[in-house]
Amino acid sequence: MISAHVTTPKLIGSWIALLVLTFLSFGISLLGLGEAELFIALSISVVKTFVVLFIFMHLVEQRFANRLIVILTFLFIALLVALTVADPLTRKTFPPRPDPAANPYP
Repeated sequence: MISAHVTTPKLIGSWIALLVLTFLSFGISLLGLGEAELFIALSISVVKTFVVLFIFMHLVEQRFANRLIVILTFLFIALLVALTVADPLTRKTFPPRPDPAANPYP
């Protein structure tokens, strides 16, 4: 039997953590960090997702088999994203078509 129950202080603490992470994400978006901004925003969103999953959806109270389903879902999504990104990176492009105006026929 699982003894970790979600209590009211845990719910309030996780709600405050979600608010802080939301304001942190908004504040970072105003800084204009360039390419690092996307990585930071995605990292914050993953943390917020796990807080919602484990606390608000009471996944912390469930058996490992139920948690395993969520973990495998995230792994499959990561695999699909990785394969989608790898497709254009490994695609061979053909040389561009020659410009007929550059070499006119005699």
